[in-house]
Amino acid sequence: RQEQTQIVSQQDEALDQLSASAQRLGNTAQIINSELREQQKMLEALDEDIDKETEKLNFVMKRMGRLLKTSDNKQLCLIIGLIALIVVLIFLVINT
Repeated sequence: RQEQTQIVSQQDEALDQLSASAQRLGNTAQIINSELREQQKMLEALDEDIDKETEKLNFVMKRMGRLLKTSDNKQLCLIIGLIALIVVLIFLVINT
């Protein structure tokens, strides 16, 4: 009788430990799920930002393509000069 009680007691202990482990595992899974949802929102926002910037870049590339197709050398020289001026100004702002 005593031996049977001891076996039941050991089984209860093992079940309690198993239950505690399952609860910890469940808590960890909830934390991971919450983190994944937050990161998914961040990735969706990043995707939207990338789409917007891609549209802007495509617009600028089309405009640059049109400017480079111009046959007027004066306009082309002016554009190159302005770009060089912008680069110099950016360099001065960064180093000042």
